[in-house]
Amino acid sequence: MGFLYKSLIKPVFFQMDPETAHSIAVFVLRHMDNSKLAKSFLGLFGNNYSPVSAFGLEFPNPVGLAAGFDKNGQFPSIISKLGFGHVEIGTVTPKPQPGNPGPRLFRIPQEESLVNSLGFNNLGADAMLLNIKKSYPKGKRSSPLGINIGKAKSTNIENAIQDYEYSFKTLAPVADYFTLNISSPNTKNLRQLQKKEHLKPLLQKLNFLKKEWSLKTKSSPIPLLIKISPDESYNELESIVENAVENDISGIIATNTTKYSLSKNQHQFSGGLSGRKLEKKSVETIKFISKLTNGMFPIIGVGGVSDVDSMQRKLDLGACMVQLYTSLIYEGPFMARKLISELKNRNSWNPNGTNISSF
Repeated sequence: MGFLYKSLIKPVFFQMDPETAHSIAVFVLRHMDNSKLAKSFLGLFGNNYSPVSAFGLEFPNPVGLAAGFDKNGQFPSIISKLGFGHVEIGTVTPKPQPGNPGPRLFRIPQEESLVNSLGFNNLGADAMLLNIKKSYPKGKRSSPLGINIGKAKSTNIENAIQDYEYSFKTLAPVADYFTLNISSPNTKNLRQLQKKEHLKPLLQKLNFLKKEWSLKTKSSPIPLLIKISPDESYNELESIVENAVENDISGIIATNTTKYSLSKNQHQFSGGLSGRKLEKKSVETIKFISKLTNGMFPIIGVGGVSDVDSMQRKLDLGACMVQLYTSLIYEGPFMARKLISELKNRNSWNPNGTNISSF
């Protein structure tokens, strides 16, 4: 399958503008998500890998799809059928927004990386709710669904909490966990939310909403995770983790994209870098957080997961799971299955599964 993608499909896609290619991929996956035949075919490959237990949820395997690929929750079911152990959708904002002006997506093929300044282009929380109820309802899922929520471009930093509150309340009925995106470099002032004066009240509010929802529905609290930047100092990371632990956050996703500037075709392009070039920063962040918390705080490692070695490094340094996105573009839709298959063949893979508990 990987050979077919690289020899036939990828060359065609790479002749296109990256965002056009992504739109075509989304169109195809949306139709596959509505096809019983496609799901039955992919189901023949099975998904019986060693499970992972983290923050009260069961994951069929440790490879997830990172937020950004399915921004509106239009095809999580087919992504799960492709072998992913969890699917994170978004980033979603309360109301629809177009994102930043283009061009806003570039490939760096020699580095198997991407640079984007998309700026949370999405259809809004209400549209996402309808999509999920239709395409991936609770009780009919083969892997957990995470929902990544963020601040709208037009929202002042002082009012950011209201955006997260709206999306949480709207999407709580369909979320297995939430990720608070406070670290994208493509929304003005968003990373200020990682500062203690903004982060503490945000986490306190979301923690209150989580408990309120749990009491209202007589259900287990929805796990809350935060997605952090790879560009913070160790002192800043320590402050973020301290606030996370104090406010009952279930885990950390490390990391988001890193700030990057690219000159291409006489155009100066700035945005967030993902892919192989991000791996070093991501690994350093995971290592620091794991040591800081004595390996007791769940970490999902993201950034440069391009082969089994890069995945193994994250797991060895303290991540309980990984997510990928950019390598899907370069390696093809069966990347998750490939990684799991290769990981299982390694002596370091635990055949009895992994269990990680939050504080």
